[in-house]
Amino acid sequence: MNLPAITMSSALLEAYYKTTKEDLPAGLNNSLSEILNSKDPFIKKIKALDSFISNSKIPEDIGELLFDILLYNFFSEDSQRLGESFFESQEWEQIEDIIVDRGTELMNLLLYLQECKDSGIKFSIDDYLDEYLIGEDDFDNDEHEVYEAIIKNRDEIIEGDVQTMLEISKNNNSSQLGDQLFPILLFFESISSSAIKHEIIANSGTNAGFQSAFLATLEAF
Repeated sequence: MNLPAITMSSALLEAYYKTTKEDLPAGLNNSLSEILNSKDPFIKKIKALDSFISNSKIPEDIGELLFDILLYNFFSEDSQRLGESFFESQEWEQIEDIIVDRGTELMNLLLYLQECKDSGIKFSIDDYLDEYLIGEDDFDNDEHEVYEAIIKNRDEIIEGDVQTMLEISKNNNSSQLGDQLFPILLFFESISSSAIKHEIIANSGTNAGFQSAFLATLEAF
């Protein structure tokens, strides 16, 4: 059985190359699967991923989504093997120094979806904001600013369709979430099909390849 991270990374790459109308390079998914399946120390896996991204000429923003998947895989798979004591080790301190400025909000969303799966609850924008983000003790003003566009429009997001999400995204184009805002909104929109969501990204997205890849990763969880 494939790791969830492998399923998500495959969906990410396929969505990106489909949206950008480029051919998915042969062997790309297999090379990435080898990194995710590796039992190497996590810092070595980060270096392997960065080399893979560079050698495959994958754009930086897509590379950061892949980094989030690698980090999710560490927390959901590797850490189970390493045990709780690992998080008190010097190696973990080194990892923290490396990851602090890496990645996107995809990581938060993946950890939230894992929490929903483990707890047997259905994900929703209200639950994500109130119970997962704002409910966290370390949720601070900086994070509130990042999610401000979602927090202030939550009623419209709950009731709206894809056109509503597009309008909110356009009206908040200076949001700190940047290109991440639109796929996050579309993911929590429960009326439309995946095909319709990816079509509106292709037609109206500000960074369609990235946004389609972001959404596809969440859908593949």
